[in-house]
This record gives sequence, C-alpha cells and structure tokens, in this order.
Amino acid sequence: MGSLIVTDIGELVTADGSGVGEPALGLVHDAEIVVVGHEVVYAGPRGGGPRPADLPPPVAIDSVDGRLVSPGLCDPHTHPLWAGERTREFDLRNQGVRYAEIQRQGGGILATVRATTAASDEALIAGMRARLHRMLAQGVTRCEAKTGYGLLPAAELRLLDLLVQAAAGQPVSVSPTLLCHVPPPGLSPAERADLVAALAAILPEAKRRGAEALDVYCDEGAFTLAETEFLLRAGRAAGLRLRCHAEQFTHTGAAERAACLGATSVEHLEQIDPAGVVALARAGTVANLLPGAALTLRLPWPDARRLIDAGVRVALGTDLNPGTSLSESLPLMMTLACTQMGMSCAEAWLAVTIHAAHAVGSSGRLRAGARADIVVWDAEGYREVCQHFGVPLAQRVYIAGQLVWEAAPGPAR
Repeated sequence: MGSLIVTDIGELVTADGSGVGEPALGLVHDAEIVVVGHEVVYAGPRGGGPRPADLPPPVAIDSVDGRLVSPGLCDPHTHPLWAGERTREFDLRNQGVRYAEIQRQGGGILATVRATTAASDEALIAGMRARLHRMLAQGVTRCEAKTGYGLLPAAELRLLDLLVQAAAGQPVSVSPTLLCHVPPPGLSPAERADLVAALAAILPEAKRRGAEALDVYCDEGAFTLAETEFLLRAGRAAGLRLRCHAEQFTHTGAAERAACLGATSVEHLEQIDPAGVVALARAGTVANLLPGAALTLRLPWPDARRLIDAGVRVALGTDLNPGTSLSESLPLMMTLACTQMGMSCAEAWLAVTIHAAHAVGSSGRLRAGARADIVVWDAEGYREVCQHFGVPLAQRVYIAGQLVWEAAPGPAR
C-alpha cells in the first residue's frame, strides 16, 4: 500500500472550511498531509498526523519548503476532443469580421466538425491526451469532457467512445458528457424534428457507453428552448446528469428551465435574467462560468458577483475548445474571474475546487477519506496563483497519492 507525507507546507488550502469566502477555504499554515494508499488520512497542522512509524511502509516524505498546497483543480466544462485548427477565424474575428461571414467562408463550429469527422481515431485520441497533459501541468486532476463535433447521433456516439478511450490510462480523471451542440444547417422542420428525436433515442446507449451527463446548447442558431427541454427530459429518463449551455449570446430562458428540471449545472450565463438567477439558487444548480469564451468573443463578462450574492454556487471552467477558448489554463480563468467578474481570490479557489467538483460528482477537498489529489504550487499563498498569471505555477501534482507530474527544476526560490 505505502504512505506519503507532504510536509513543511507554508499554506494549505483544504477547501474544507465552513461559511463563505476565505473561511470556506479551510486554510492551515505550517501544515502537512498524510496519505495512505490512495486516500488522505490527515490534513492539518504539522505534527498533528500519524507518525511515520505508525504508517504502512514504505513511507515517502516530501518537504515542499514552505510552498502553497491545494486540492487538485477540477475543470467542469471542456471540449477536448477535436481535430483541425481555427487560427484564421481567430484573426478575422479580432479584425471585426462577424461570425456569420466567418461561417460563410467555411469557418466556425462546422469547420471543426469537418476536420473531426475526417480525422482518424488514433489522431483524435492523441490530441485529447495531449490536452489533458497540458491541463495536468496547470494543476487539474479532474475534468468534465464533452463530445459535440459530430452533430449527428452516430457521429456523437463515435466521439463518446473515443473520449472514453482517450481518458483511459492517463492521470487526469475524466467525466464524459454527450453534447447536443447545434443542428446541422439546412434541415427542414421535419428533418430537424427527426434529428432531435434521434438524439434523444441514443441517450440510453450513451449512458451504457460511459456518458455521465447530457449537455444541450440552447441559443440562437442552436437548439430551441422546446427542443432543449425535450432532450433534457430524455437525458433525465436515461439516468444522465443534466447540463445546459444557456444564455450565452441571447436570453432564452434555458437556465431557468434547466434548473427546474434538476440540472446539475448550466454554462456561460452572460445573458441570464433575474428569474434565472433565482431558479439556480433555489435548485442548487451550479453556474459554470467561462471567462475564456467571454474574453475571446468580447462578450459581457458573466456577472459572478450577482450570482454569488444570490446564493448560487459558482464554478469556473476553461471551455477548452478550438474556436472560442483555446486554453487549458484554469489558473488563468481564476485571474480573469478576479479581475473582470467581481470574484475574490477565495471565491475563485472555491470555484475550481469544491464547486467545480460538485458539478462533476466529486469532492474537491483535502480531508480524511478524500482521494489524495494534491497540487504543490510555486507560490507562498493562495492569492498569488490568482495574481501571477501567464506562467504555470504548479510544481508537483499527485493523483490518488502518486506523483504523476513535476515541473522541470528551476532556480531556488
């Protein structure tokens, strides 16, 4: 079995406190973590845990020289499985070209659908694993991962199978989601109705193949509110967690409807209305806010302050995707949330630990009985990770008590 002691921790974020804001971080100074096998048995003041002689051998002792230590981060919204690139679209959009014109020129989501459809299974798996490795280097130990670049039922099931294969045998724990992204263009009303029915029909099979959740994109150019509700009800009947891309470009009422249907999370929310905020708070639905997409698309920043003050549990995700948020850096999203969205550093940490973990069905805490997912940061305190952006600060990452990533040695601190 073996044991691990991570000691000489300057500041420990357990995310196991009480209340809101900084008290909820459960900060401990001059701390240590004791791990037996895959689980934490102690996380608290140094010297308060079991002695090395009382632990199952072999016992490894890792001194972190006064650094910050936290739970592994959780990214609750990613699209990591695709082929191709959309760099020209990024450049055109920054020069003022509208999305409709980019689509007319062959860009947008459909460009990724074409490239993904043409790519080999091996290339798609390799691409996703490379992205997961980059997440790991940013301190992420668990993420949600969506299909969505197939559009048609059989194509989405293919991508789900590949997503599950790509997740196997690598360190980051993955929660698969089947995404109903957008209907293909040019469908007649009857063909569109047939597509929605066919997507609903594959959801029990998606569950059998490893999907844990269903996500539906409700917006102008995507699925209508009525179609979204039909698909979410079918997902609930299939035993899937429910998610919904909602209120990103236009207000549709999807956030309120999804919350009333018991959605685990809703995503984006730049255009959410007061009724939607109340519904999320009442239902306990997590608001997965995605500052990378707002930054790239120059959308209004999601109003995290309003949501938090209303009692909504707010999480932060990268929205990793090839067109509108090409980033694996969850710490960067924490910086954007603090500087642009009204969140405190403590709230940003809660948004990538316990709140994000709640959205994907895990813990996000460091306490006795929790899986030992641990990040050692090249920082002295939790606020530094939010302030010091643009460089990777994760120094070591443990998953289930095993060291799985370590930064190259650098100058002494």
